[in-house]
Amino acid sequence: MTIYADYPPDAQRLLIQAIAAAAIVVSTASPGPNADTVTEGFAAASYVLNSLDAYVGNTLVTSIIVAIRDRLAADEAFPDYVKVATAPDAASKARTILASVADLVDAHAAGDESTGYKRWLVQVADVTANGAVEDRGFLGFGGVQVSDAERAAIEDVSRLLGLSA
Repeated sequence: MTIYADYPPDAQRLLIQAIAAAAIVVSTASPGPNADTVTEGFAAASYVLNSLDAYVGNTLVTSIIVAIRDRLAADEAFPDYVKVATAPDAASKARTILASVADLVDAHAAGDESTGYKRWLVQVADVTANGAVEDRGFLGFGGVQVSDAERAAIEDVSRLLGLSA
């Protein structure tokens, strides 16, 4: 059983950064207007904050959610998702973070906790993809909920984390 507090500060930052990284891989795969990026970021953040009950059996995931809630309660600032997701190197940085966090949890967490954390990150990517309508047509009508590029990005997140797609 591993919890967030068991990790040194640099590893704790990586565990938290990986959440945004999973979302960023999706947001950068099918860039849209800033309003869509905001919506995707909000969807990911809402999912993370509200997924405690679904992951109660995974002490690593639940302890990370509690740590994030504690930071929010203390009014600690989080990075601006739009700025981070629209930076020129956002996608490559996010992929590097995901590969690094996969190695970290594989080395320090029990197999089921590591896999559960990774699946949680893939779910963050999926929720992000569903956060905004893509490929809108004339005057913003039509579109699809999840684009092919976003589906590929979710599979990429899974692959980077060492999970089968």
